[in-house]
Amino acid sequence: MENKSKDNPLFSETSYRILKKAEPRLSAEEKRVMWADIERRTTGKKRSVAHLRNWYVAASITLVLITVSIVVYQNSFTNIPYNRLSALVDIDTLRNTRLYFGDQQIELGEQVEIYCLPSSNQLEIKTAGNSSFKLSVPQDEEIYMQLAVPKNKRAQIVLADNSKIILREQSKFIFPFHFKKDKREVKLEGEAYMQIAPNKHKRFITQTNYMDISVLGTEFLVVAYPHSGEQSVLLVKGSVQVTPEKGESVIMVPNQKFIYNKTTASAHIAENVNVLPAIAWKENLLIMDSQSLAEVLKTIESHYGIAFSYNWKEMESIHISGKLDISVSLNEVLENISRIAQVTITKEQRTIKITKEKP
Repeated sequence: MENKSKDNPLFSETSYRILKKAEPRLSAEEKRVMWADIERRTTGKKRSVAHLRNWYVAASITLVLITVSIVVYQNSFTNIPYNRLSALVDIDTLRNTRLYFGDQQIELGEQVEIYCLPSSNQLEIKTAGNSSFKLSVPQDEEIYMQLAVPKNKRAQIVLADNSKIILREQSKFIFPFHFKKDKREVKLEGEAYMQIAPNKHKRFITQTNYMDISVLGTEFLVVAYPHSGEQSVLLVKGSVQVTPEKGESVIMVPNQKFIYNKTTASAHIAENVNVLPAIAWKENLLIMDSQSLAEVLKTIESHYGIAFSYNWKEMESIHISGKLDISVSLNEVLENISRIAQVTITKEQRTIKITKEKP
């Protein structure tokens, strides 16, 4: 393992040390138990000691693969257009956040932070617990990368121009390691809070399947889930130009929300929108301002990757205000909801049932 990892140009010395550190160490007692089990299973059969040792080595390698937290897969994603690249990743089948680039897929852990370091042609990746490692990126190649964030996960990436992107669950973000000379262009499916570094000479363009958002430097929220009937842009600071697939371009000002209906190919702008409830998720908060319980439950279902049993009309008639910490366990969230809303929450086998309390 040592020689192969050192010969692989993808891994820097830092990442190699982390992978090596992740290897399990079996105690003498664990080895004795394993050998006893092997001998018991092979009693009465003529098997050589060499064969048994091969079995033991294979078992040890399996344990190494299971315990390593960063898993690398082979594939081919280099120089593929945005739409084709996105189509290669089914976000609903992923259990952990993955980064795709070159011919690699890298499976990551919780609360991932990725930093593009163009001066050294490296990616720095930080995971929960402040573990970090670096990956080398081939020079003189136009490499597009894709970060896929599944249910109940979140990720953050700082691009080569120092723009900061925070991705919500069930989102895919495609970006080049090096931006082109005349523009900065990325692709989003899902939801992201975007803090774009100012550059008067190079626009930053975010593509979705139904609109382009063009800025010079600002902060805004994009919601563009492929299964939703709407896509939207909520402007927090600065100004943006939104160009829908069909219709005229619109220049937005702060606290405006551009909403595009995919079915009717029509758009409208909501004025004086309170941005805090919409962007609170990036701080692991759910802010409710006289919001229907039905919408709150829908958000919790998406965040925790679970489905409740309840009557939508009943829950829609209940409105609640306040804050919920969604970094805690689901049980704690449900306990807090039961305190502020007139509902009864019961667990029946694997189903969580929520009903409106009778007056």
